[in-house]
Amino acid sequence: MTGRFIVAGLVAWRIGLLGFSSPSVFAQGSYLIVAGAWRHRSRSRGMRRRRRRESWAIVLFSIVAAAPCWAQVASPPEPTLDAAVQAGPGEGDEGESESIDEAVDAKPYHGPYRSPYRFAFKAPLQELLFDADEPRGHPREQSSVPFREWYTAKARHEWGSWGVPARRFDCPARVMQKSAEWRRERVVAAAGRFIGYQYQHHHVPDWNPPAGWPWKQCCAGHNGPGIDCSNFSGWNYNWALGIHLKTGIQKQAAAKSARSSQGEVHAHVIERPEGRPRDWYDALVDELRPGDLLYISNKSRTKVTHVIMWVGTCGSSPDGTPLIIDSTGSSHKDSNGHAIPCGIHLRPFEKGGWYHQSFNHAHRWVKESHR
Repeated sequence: MTGRFIVAGLVAWRIGLLGFSSPSVFAQGSYLIVAGAWRHRSRSRGMRRRRRRESWAIVLFSIVAAAPCWAQVASPPEPTLDAAVQAGPGEGDEGESESIDEAVDAKPYHGPYRSPYRFAFKAPLQELLFDADEPRGHPREQSSVPFREWYTAKARHEWGSWGVPARRFDCPARVMQKSAEWRRERVVAAAGRFIGYQYQHHHVPDWNPPAGWPWKQCCAGHNGPGIDCSNFSGWNYNWALGIHLKTGIQKQAAAKSARSSQGEVHAHVIERPEGRPRDWYDALVDELRPGDLLYISNKSRTKVTHVIMWVGTCGSSPDGTPLIIDSTGSSHKDSNGHAIPCGIHLRPFEKGGWYHQSFNHAHRWVKESHR
């Protein structure tokens, strides 16, 4: 009987070692082994001396054999992911804008980049972003996932390199009462909060995972806070107006309606004009309004690969070129001839440039009426 106790305990522990059962099996095995050892000790004095070493040797061997399993139970293993390859589930752009280089002959500059472009709002900036310093404007509130869970093994397994999904914001009552012009300026101002952020394939701008986290390679050269083009356009409308756009670039470009905190909204679509681009550039610039989202095709114009936000009258440039704001890995020159770093910046919508030549269509989500 004594031997059976110990054998049964060892079998229970080995089952646990192979990962076929729960931690309770270890407890049961421990009980059986200790019970068996105790029965050894309770034998006659003549047998006790003879069996003592054997009994405790078995117990010690079993404890050592089970130690790795207890460590696994106490600390579940991290998912095995390749930090440079595994993207995880998520939607955004494909990174194809990084193949565009319009700054080959840019002038070199020293020190941090200084843009020649500025915002020029009619409404006071503090009024447009009245809630930026409130809880809804805090970086840790960018997702409905509690911040303490952003960088856990569960988050890594579920969202991979894309990081936690964006929170769905309501449109503040104060915003709904404003004019279309004011609401357009608010969307552009919301985008301007992130000037200088990196181009990253993330769902929220302030996702900043620790070293070793999975990362989808891009022009930034390393992981860190940032967001890609379609997640950026979706984020701005989400936070500023409570309009929830799709974040996959193809889906966002195709969708003519979207959900919002006030019900379904419909976009006014501005199609690419017929004829040569140089002939319709001025007419398009006149038609666009701040906050319009312009969808840009690849150079062969076979599919949409990028989205930019029209700044228009909300911006000022030294040479009068209309401005956009976007997050991109493509290279562009500013009015001083310097290369604009990849990431979120004001950029010129130049006649004959990639944005102009490859313009596909635009969506206007803020119209004179609320719907």
